[in-house]
Amino acid sequence: MKTAAALVPSILLAASALAQEAAVPSAAPAPAAPLRDEDPAAASLLDEPAGETAAPSSGEELLAQCVARMPADRVILSGHLNMRKTYGVTLREFDFVVDARLGDDPPLLRYDLKDASGSNLLSVAAVRDPERGLVLSRPDGGPAPRPSDAVLGTDLSWFDVGVDFLWWRNPTLTGTDRLKARTCDLLDVTPPEPTPDCAKARLWIDRAQKAVMQAVQLDALGRERRRLWIRGMQKVQGRWVFKDLEVETPGTGHRTRLHFDGVSFPDAAPPPAR
Repeated sequence: MKTAAALVPSILLAASALAQEAAVPSAAPAPAAPLRDEDPAAASLLDEPAGETAAPSSGEELLAQCVARMPADRVILSGHLNMRKTYGVTLREFDFVVDARLGDDPPLLRYDLKDASGSNLLSVAAVRDPERGLVLSRPDGGPAPRPSDAVLGTDLSWFDVGVDFLWWRNPTLTGTDRLKARTCDLLDVTPPEPTPDCAKARLWIDRAQKAVMQAVQLDALGRERRRLWIRGMQKVQGRWVFKDLEVETPGTGHRTRLHFDGVSFPDAAPPPAR
């Protein structure tokens, strides 16, 4: 992450086909190493002390603090995407790999979805534009999805994968709430461009750790269209990375869970020898 000004919206499309190709890794990344709960380096967010932390002075300050908590080094997350009925029947299931380069200018991401046999189903590249917000492209030249589109028919949108709300506009503090015995600041943000069924998003941000714990997507009438929960975040090598994310679209009778069980920092310097 370079400057606060560079962090304003979501993830963008390149201005030309050549720029898109340059932004997208030519091959899918190698599988990430397992992320184990018993690893003392992988501390849970909820294990971190809440303490007494001063309230943020503004929505802009709070968003900047959240973004600063995200990994600036390239990180590869690998896991599984599962959509199931509320009574447990699996409807859709895929392997999911995220290659995130949030410290690049502009920030870049790539998503690869595979079936159980390892065959690639869909690859999407994303880049953040200060003016347009999140824009997507496909390395195979196929039609690019919209950021608000469902990921292969699940409840998950492309916005959700990178918790893109942190780069939305007009951040407004609206109060506080308690989640899992922790104080959260409520923050409303608006998408950088008109988005179907989304006039704004409301975020629950852990005050002590500056991490999103929950978000809801609201339409122009204030009705809830989707709800997102961050079920688990882990600190690995001093950086917060997602472990569990769950999304529900009210009235559909199903939920989608994205679980990451592998993480690697391929470009990070090796730890000093002991």
